Amino acid sequence: MRRTRLIRALWLLLLSVGLSACGPSVSKPSVALMLARGGLGDKAFNDSAYAGLQKARSDLGAQVRTYDYQDGDAQTENLRQAVRDGNTLIVALGSENSKALTTVAAENPDLSFVIIDTTAQGANVTSITFIETQGDFLAGALAALLSPNGRIGYLGGADVTVIRRIEFGFRQGVTYVNPNAQVDSQLIAGKDDFSGFAKPDVAKQLTAQMYANGDDIVYAAAGGSGLGAIEAAEAANRPIITTGSDQRWIAPEVVVTSRTKNMDSAVFSAIQQYTHGKLQPGTITLDYKSDGISLAPISTALVPADILKKFEQIRSDLDAGKITVQPYSGS
Repeated sequence: MRRTRLIRALWLLLLSVGLSACGPSVSKPSVALMLARGGLGDKAFNDSAYAGLQKARSDLGAQVRTYDYQDGDAQTENLRQAVRDGNTLIVALGSENSKALTTVAAENPDLSFVIIDTTAQGANVTSITFIETQGDFLAGALAALLSPNGRIGYLGGADVTVIRRIEFGFRQGVTYVNPNAQVDSQLIAGKDDFSGFAKPDVAKQLTAQMYANGDDIVYAAAGGSGLGAIEAAEAANRPIITTGSDQRWIAPEVVVTSRTKNMDSAVFSAIQQYTHGKLQPGTITLDYKSDGISLAPISTALVPADILKKFEQIRSDLDAGKITVQPYSGS
């Protein structure tokens, strides 16, 4: 299974960072999960990570707590509270937690900290990042195949690096199939404004407008706001591809597939390594080939057989190395 292979890959990657930081095993770890903006119920980023936390509770006997994201300097105090609560492993999600985690990790050198989907500084910090580009390429290729008019929408949560990187990969996939296609890009929030990932009403308005403007399909990379984009797709009865976790179950009549980021496996594996005394500082990068990024099964009710055949050939060529997806070099 993909998740089993991811756990194995993450195990090896963690070991490769260096053995000097290995510590004693922990029988029942006490783990805090610092959520990203939007919190639980987003049916994407946070919920996927929470599933990994719950697996650690059931499989490893971990004592777990979750902490909602708080704006500004309050998040630093939030992490300090997690330390005061007796948690010895702090796992934080997303770029909005990076600054606070760097500060609190420096204050607590004897504790272990993990940040997922971005990096943070510290001798006791493990950063787990993802390179989504190849998965987004596939989403772009599928969107282009499903767009008879060559008009495709892209909805991003905010003007932040991860959203620009996702769009970069997505546009490559679109162009590979149809060099003349137009991608209508809309962002819910501006520069470094992570509130855009928790504004489903705005996402719904923007997505509805893209459909009204003639976009055949929309690719939504917007965290919890993506739920609003799905509502707009349902109202317009138009297809949508989402990100984060497999969201076909939310609206199977319009969600074609989802480009998933396997947060659950990343969270569980990090806690497992900590439990076994193997968690080490440094940066681990997961991508499509290591199963950190994947594409959920494609709805055959929404994708005709001839299009699915073309897409699977593209996926096969990508897997075989016949297609090169350019890495994102922006910031």
